[in-house]
Amino acid sequence: MSDLFSIFGITEEDINESKSNKKQKKTEEKKDSKKSAKKSSGNKFKLPVKFCGGHLQHVFGADEEGEWSEDELKKKIREEFRELAGIYFKLKTIELEEKEEGVSTYVKPEIVYKEITDEEKLEFPLEVIAGKDTLWQDTKISIEEIRSLWVKEHPEYQGCKFMYDEKQKILVPYMEATAAIGKTYTLPVTVGYLDIKEVYTEDDLGDEEFTEDTFRQLYSKEHPEFAGCSFAYVESENLLFPIIREEKENDNKNISLPVEVRAGGFRIIVSPEDVNGKGEASLDEIRKVLEAEYPEYSKERTEMTYDKRHFVVPILKSSRKGLQIISERKDYKHDVIVDENQCEWRIESRPFGVFKRNLTDDGPVEFELTAPKIPWAIVEQTIELFRKNPTYEFAVQIFYDVEKRTYSIYVPEQENGRGHVIFQRNTEMEDKHVLVMDIHSHASFHAFFSHTDNADEKGIRLYMVIGNLDKPRCSFKIRAGMAGAFGEMTLADVFYMQEVYSDE
Repeated sequence: MSDLFSIFGITEEDINESKSNKKQKKTEEKKDSKKSAKKSSGNKFKLPVKFCGGHLQHVFGADEEGEWSEDELKKKIREEFRELAGIYFKLKTIELEEKEEGVSTYVKPEIVYKEITDEEKLEFPLEVIAGKDTLWQDTKISIEEIRSLWVKEHPEYQGCKFMYDEKQKILVPYMEATAAIGKTYTLPVTVGYLDIKEVYTEDDLGDEEFTEDTFRQLYSKEHPEFAGCSFAYVESENLLFPIIREEKENDNKNISLPVEVRAGGFRIIVSPEDVNGKGEASLDEIRKVLEAEYPEYSKERTEMTYDKRHFVVPILKSSRKGLQIISERKDYKHDVIVDENQCEWRIESRPFGVFKRNLTDDGPVEFELTAPKIPWAIVEQTIELFRKNPTYEFAVQIFYDVEKRTYSIYVPEQENGRGHVIFQRNTEMEDKHVLVMDIHSHASFHAFFSHTDNADEKGIRLYMVIGNLDKPRCSFKIRAGMAGAFGEMTLADVFYMQEVYSDE
């Protein structure tokens, strides 16, 4: 090939230079393409745009047509409002059914504040600014002193924090959500801050107590940017300070007490006296109160969920066998009694039977079946399913239909292996019927409850293992479980047996 190039007077240097030029051209084209894509990316806002930032309100592009990019709009906003010049924020479109005349688009800011922690950064004179309200300070004083001066003029800012803009030498006050979830408020209640306050009285709502949801809905009618907002609560003013930025609920978010905990067919009330007299508590503090009575609700195994109707639902997680569904059901009952020997007993009633345990003596779980015995045909059906692949572990569940007083077998979604099985709960199934028993196989191995089984099986129900599936005669183990404690049983205690099997 090189000989052919030499005939036409083309050297190897010419070839390499040509390749280099092509490569460079492609690189430049790629860069230009990326620049173009980057330039054209981002949201577009049809003009005119109304900026709804609580105390900061302005219509941009009132005399213009077309649209602005997000960067263009942010630039205009920062030029209009000094306090936003050095703050990072995102713009979110507000959807309204009815628009003001001359407004095409509504946006609100979701602001990310960064609290000043080093007072040495402050340079004086400086200015505290929130919209039209300002505080000028010539001489050097502490952040706490500045806060006191600001709160004296604006009491709704009690407990506020500050973000410092070094370039402009300004402090921007802001609030963080502190209002306890589910807290009730007695009228009159003030919602808002600075020049956007609304006072709600008995004339507006009556003389009942109301939660923050009530005031959020009322306030957002006049101030739509606060739909879905959080609140800070200033007790001395009985004032709810709305915060536009959306904050994720977490375990540290406090809940007003008393609150009802609904779990496993029973209810308990967590009151201030349960948490050292405090009027509110975090989800984890509430869980600890529950754990004192129900050890299975440990931190590692429990998810706590708050319902806006003001109750908490604890959900037991299973590291191996999925999720325990918590439901409020008829014929579910929890009791702790003291017998004539001063022994404390925990008793759990279910539609199919009663579980009890002597807590004082740390005794085994005792179980009495109150429903009809389970037909042995269900076990035979289970064995047939397990034997389709006797080298892997499988799982099924037995459900009880309270109305029909019949049992059925259910095969959940599962992941199977030679030494494990992980299956998921069916929420609809567990809401409709009563979960009686979990059954899993041990393949060709002898039936026994492993350490993993002991750690996992925390629910209040029956458990069974079937082993030696590669042999004509299987082996069985069955037990009653309650909060990580167990009591061994025989097959005849639970099943209507047509054929005699031994519990080996």
